[in-house]
Amino acid sequence: MNELILAANHLLENAPVSWAVCGGFAIDLFLGKETRAHGDIDICVFEKDRENILKHMLKNKWQVYEFRGNGKVRPLNAALSSEPGRNLMCTCGACELVKFYPCEEEQLLWYEFFHTGLKQLDYVEFLFNTSMEDAFIFDKSRGIQREMSKAILYHEGIPYLAPEIVLLYKASNADNAEYQYDFEQAYIHMNEEQKSWFLQGLDTLYPAGHKWRE
Repeated sequence: MNELILAANHLLENAPVSWAVCGGFAIDLFLGKETRAHGDIDICVFEKDRENILKHMLKNKWQVYEFRGNGKVRPLNAALSSEPGRNLMCTCGACELVKFYPCEEEQLLWYEFFHTGLKQLDYVEFLFNTSMEDAFIFDKSRGIQREMSKAILYHEGIPYLAPEIVLLYKASNADNAEYQYDFEQAYIHMNEEQKSWFLQGLDTLYPAGHKWRE
């Protein structure tokens, strides 16, 4: 098991939230092996748990920043709430993956991310999603959703987002070589029901066609 994933699990195993590893590390957990190097760790959480994950990370001495778009973030503390729809960047210690610079806008900072690879758990991103009753909502307006029992899977007790959902997110940037590699590695190992859900999602999102549909 990758040491970074074990460290992330230790950080979050007692957090009062529902969470799952997503992104490239989720593909690794699905396949049970490390397929490529990863620049960071992405964690899927839900909007209903926004306040709790903020409190948990601050309590554990992490610095928390809210993505504001256009290369800017807003530092958060116990007195500042995070806005719905905003993902969070968290760092601790002397993290070398990201640097911050003063910004002309009040309460905001510029940030620069360095794609040098995550060597220890000092950087985590929380990506917020929507749940409704017992379903993971991928795209509410287009009716794309997945039963929660199928959306979040487990490998040796560690929760991860199912590969068909991870790949559907990555499909928006299919020309990315790493995303293409993730698709090639994971798709052939998905079962027929997972493939069917994924392909239906591709057809809904890309009615004019998609390279992975071929």
